[in-house]
Amino acid sequence: MTRRADRRWLIASLMALALGGCLGGGGEEPGALEDHDPHEGGGQFTELSDGIELFAEYPHQIAGAGSEEPWEVHLTWMEGWRPVEGARVTLVLAEPGGAREEVAADPEIPGVYLVSPALSDPGTWQAEFRVSLEGEERVIRAGAFEVFESEEEVDPHAGHDHGEDEEHEEEELATGLITLTKEEQWSFPFAVAVAEEREIPASFPAAGELMAPPRGLVHVSSPVAGLIQVDGPSLGPGDQVRTGQVLALIAPISLDDSYVRTRADVAAARREADRAERLFQAEAVSARRLEEARRDLQVAVAAFEAIGGAAAGGGENGDSDLYPLRSPIDGVIAVRDAALGQQVEVGENAFTVVNAATLWLVAHIPARHAAETERIRGAWFTVEGGGSTYTASRVLSVGSMIEPASRTLPVRFAVPNSEGVLKVGMLAEGQILVGDPVRGVAIPTSAVQDENGLPVVYVKMSGDTFERRVVEVGASDGAWTLVRSGIGIGEHVVTLGAYQVNLASLGTIEPSDGHAH
Repeated sequence: MTRRADRRWLIASLMALALGGCLGGGGEEPGALEDHDPHEGGGQFTELSDGIELFAEYPHQIAGAGSEEPWEVHLTWMEGWRPVEGARVTLVLAEPGGAREEVAADPEIPGVYLVSPALSDPGTWQAEFRVSLEGEERVIRAGAFEVFESEEEVDPHAGHDHGEDEEHEEEELATGLITLTKEEQWSFPFAVAVAEEREIPASFPAAGELMAPPRGLVHVSSPVAGLIQVDGPSLGPGDQVRTGQVLALIAPISLDDSYVRTRADVAAARREADRAERLFQAEAVSARRLEEARRDLQVAVAAFEAIGGAAAGGGENGDSDLYPLRSPIDGVIAVRDAALGQQVEVGENAFTVVNAATLWLVAHIPARHAAETERIRGAWFTVEGGGSTYTASRVLSVGSMIEPASRTLPVRFAVPNSEGVLKVGMLAEGQILVGDPVRGVAIPTSAVQDENGLPVVYVKMSGDTFERRVVEVGASDGAWTLVRSGIGIGEHVVTLGAYQVNLASLGTIEPSDGHAH
């Protein structure tokens, strides 16, 4: 009998087991040869051990004759879902009467090992695999399987024609199982996770945007009319700046209320204050005259410093007629509107500086949830163009008025952004966390796929077979989502590569044999 026929019978038996509860609600991974009816001939099993998944397919065994095809052993590193190379694999077989055989497997392609046992006695044998890798040996128990006396005992479909082939293929599709070979899984990013019991806060959905706090985004305008000096600083978007750092030097072009005129007023007021001080010491003027001179100097200095001047002198460009345009905050230059050599007018924006170490998430809460704002514990969200999840645990403020147009209530959260990944102006979607946590079956949020408005999860039934399930989802904290129905604790769900599994179910990925022979 061919491996193709074996595979049809295997899928049919898997479906029967699933319907009977062996693989469904219990959520247990198929893990031993005895999970399959040995009288159907051949089978498969999947086991996890120390970060490695071992998936083996075996043909039916005839006493004294071996099998037409070898056992195929697929070894996968769970982390990164890549084939295990360089392992030494040994199949150990034991018969209740005391017979024992050890057969070494040969590497075929990366991650695939072939072994061809030839057993002399019919009956029920026990099997286990010994996998030696990187100086460690893992023993993985496979369980029991049947060795038959003849082909007649194992092949109830001998002599079927091509029409029966098509009929069996239709039956295979009717099971609802999706086949995606190990070689196909290894060819793209892929990962699975185990459903587990967790507590997750109740939540409701909300959209919003990321904004800068009041001192997180500053437009730096020129208080004087003048020319941006070519020999001044040449800072541009992306450059880090400090508070007080000179962004550009401007040569004023007007004396009316200009930088030069105001600087001259400071110099004149300082000279007059010094003169009044000397005359007062000589008792030539009154204390009132000295006080007036000092007050005039203070007013001139304040006016000069208000437009960015360094009235004390001696600092950066302190003794120059050039006006230094400075950054008022630490941050990064987001926009430079004034080019070197360009003329700027009074009040014209020259730079935009952003400090995004902490941003605001302004979430727009639907009006129907406005009464729950006192119970808000935080939020999680994703941003446009990215799949990463971010959290915000500090509520800054809750709006006091429903916006008439959108029927939403604004709620502001503080979002740490020390690495600068998030950008001002990004749109966000996520969940607002409220109330006490809810306990239940949880799966990674990345396992839940939106297919035409339905939440769908792909469950790994065996090493290369999957099942598509429409589930009912509950609360989510961004990383994990509660599933009210459709998934049991301990079941394995696809968290990365679900799209490719879906394509395989549609026949877009050609499900070839996928095995090396």
